[in-house]
Amino acid sequence: MTYTQYLRQTATTLLAAASLCLLNGCLHLEQKLQFLRDGSVVATYHYAVPVAMLPALTAAQNTLDQQLTPPAQGGAATALPMNWFLNETAVRNFFQRPGVELRQYRQTEQDGQRHVHIVILAIDGARAVNTGLFGTMTVNKQEDGRTVFTVEPPGHNQAWTKDQVERLRQLCPDLKLTLAVTAPADIVATNGALTASHTVTWTFADDGTANSPFAIIPTLKATW
Repeated sequence: MTYTQYLRQTATTLLAAASLCLLNGCLHLEQKLQFLRDGSVVATYHYAVPVAMLPALTAAQNTLDQQLTPPAQGGAATALPMNWFLNETAVRNFFQRPGVELRQYRQTEQDGQRHVHIVILAIDGARAVNTGLFGTMTVNKQEDGRTVFTVEPPGHNQAWTKDQVERLRQLCPDLKLTLAVTAPADIVATNGALTASHTVTWTFADDGTANSPFAIIPTLKATW
């Protein structure tokens, strides 16, 4: 499961968990994509979830599995359960593809948090992105030589109701999702935050204000 699937499915699964128990803390996910000059892409993931939440997370996924229609065969991204990152074998099996290498899988615990670090190398970066390996993303070269990177999260630009937003806040008040993209050239246009000339970051974190970032999820774009 990647950042783009988390934006909607994380919230859906957490809402399903509300009928089971009150979760202690919540999920943080940071995903980074580094596009290298040789055409390859290095993808890194850092998941952080409270250890006390792990049983509830599994139970919530089981509830969601019973409520949702199984995905069509070949649905690389949507076929993954929400808690897949906790299973090293599942991660290795998913990324076991020609030209794709799992460089690192590591779990640690610190201050009551389970941290999972995953590093992936894709030799043909554009192909890996465009086939959905890292989420609902595309990267395309334009006639003028510019490269356009786009993410359309499931349910993008579809507003949540006020009740849905409030339920998510009560259940998981510190949900935080971050996507960072580093390009091999200067980024010339984006709707994210430029943190360096070659790097753009999108962060979704609810600060409790009226306009929750999860209420309506936009299409993410960057051009270099």
